[in-house]
Amino acid sequence: MMNKIKRTAALLLAVSMLGLVVLTLYLAVTGSPYFLASMVSMIILPVLVYAYMLVYRVLRGDAASQPNHGDHDDSSKNT
Repeated sequence: MMNKIKRTAALLLAVSMLGLVVLTLYLAVTGSPYFLASMVSMIILPVLVYAYMLVYRVLRGDAASQPNHGDHDDSSKNT
């Protein structure tokens, strides 16, 4: 159930980002005064989403999403 929600949220975010890119291009071509606002939101939205995911991962303490640095295979070393 949770994977379905995550997939739906990821698809919704991807579609909204694509729509924002198309809107920004349209506003740039037409010379609209809202072009700058669209450009700023196109930069800020992914940064905020990344920050929310990072804070959630840190506060939750999700060990599964962090790489295991101490569990790597040393069989390639011949010492």
